[in-house]
Amino acid sequence: MVRIFKIQNTKLKIALVLTCTSILAYSFPGGMSGAFLNYGLSPRSLALGKAFTGLANDAEASYFNPSGLVQLNSQDIKLAHSFLYDGTRMEYIGYALPTQLYGTFGLTLINFGIDEFDSRDRFNNRFNPTFSSENAYIFSYAYRIFRFIGLGSNFKIITKNISVFSGVSVGGDLGVMVFGPGSASFGAFIQNILPPKLTLVQEEEKFPLVLRIGGAIRLYKERVIILSDLLTTERLWENRETFDTKQLYPHFGIEFELFPQILTQRIGIDRNELSFGIGLRKEWGKLALSVDYAFLLHHESSFRLPPTHKLGLSIKFAGFRTWIDVSQRLFVPKPEDSRNVLWMDIRIIARRPIKRWQILVKNQLGEIVRTFSGWEKPSSRIAWDGLDDVGRLVTDGKYFYEILVIDEQNETIQFSGPLTTIKTKGPKGEIKTRTPEER
Repeated sequence: MVRIFKIQNTKLKIALVLTCTSILAYSFPGGMSGAFLNYGLSPRSLALGKAFTGLANDAEASYFNPSGLVQLNSQDIKLAHSFLYDGTRMEYIGYALPTQLYGTFGLTLINFGIDEFDSRDRFNNRFNPTFSSENAYIFSYAYRIFRFIGLGSNFKIITKNISVFSGVSVGGDLGVMVFGPGSASFGAFIQNILPPKLTLVQEEEKFPLVLRIGGAIRLYKERVIILSDLLTTERLWENRETFDTKQLYPHFGIEFELFPQILTQRIGIDRNELSFGIGLRKEWGKLALSVDYAFLLHHESSFRLPPTHKLGLSIKFAGFRTWIDVSQRLFVPKPEDSRNVLWMDIRIIARRPIKRWQILVKNQLGEIVRTFSGWEKPSSRIAWDGLDDVGRLVTDGKYFYEILVIDEQNETIQFSGPLTTIKTKGPKGEIKTRTPEER
């Protein structure tokens, strides 16, 4: 699709011709202003069919629903790069900082543009190649006013450049997140409630009001998440005599963990694209690294547009978390010696006072062999003597822990990791004997 920008002033009259991407041509109505703010940033949200308003549980919440930032316990950095069509690209950096008393803060940087395309005058004479770029600097804040309700807002600075022309404006968004019964959550996001207005030369470009509503349901111990979003713009209600359902943009996605905390599969669909994705995660105690990939097929164009690939990186660190440190990676329990124990140092950084806690010790088959639990904050050090819950010595092998902490507002912090290796038997040996003849 070709989009023509007509820029006028008293000395210069140029028509810039830009080959537009599917973002402007298909994913949002008619190349509407600010379309790059409603496409999707990271491979995770893109693979979920851009259905993220009712989940919004990472740094990308600033883009889809800033109120979702209240769910974050750790600091989160997200980076993504997308090649689109005809040389167009989108770059994204996001950061979220949860605090103990003052809510959660977020910062998002977005660059969308094309570095080189043809420019022509009104007589279709070709000029030197030029460029187009749109940038968003989004500052987010979210606060949980009740245990089941979070509010969030964005203040954003928008810049736009086409050739030698540029403009700057500011805008604002509002979001709400409701944590329903069980494992359901619901979100609503009003984008451009304070609309940015850009003027490159004379004509003003106003960003439209956009409404997003969405929900998420978590199943099978949150290993499966089903998402749905519905997006619309003020075009839907501009003409009060008609109700144009074509101005409703549904989004659907499913995320499921094939291997918990390691491998995640995603699939999604909206009116324009069918998407698939995969995520790999690795944890090192206080640090978690995720690499995500998404593959998008443009079914709205009857697959005439080529598929696109997205790649992203997420780093979670610090913040509110819990884990266990042990000094003995090899433990030889001796029931007859009460002093021979494995000391587990409990580390907890929480927003609020602890109401309840639980530690599970599991063998390499995932079976629970020992349980520790209690009310209020646990002691900083707990001893395990190598016995199971009924007082029997556990078998040799690798053991893991799972710690769960619940604060006074029923918010949970959970973590699991390797604990120790138990070895009570020495290496197998051979006893050689000699026959009378050999003697």
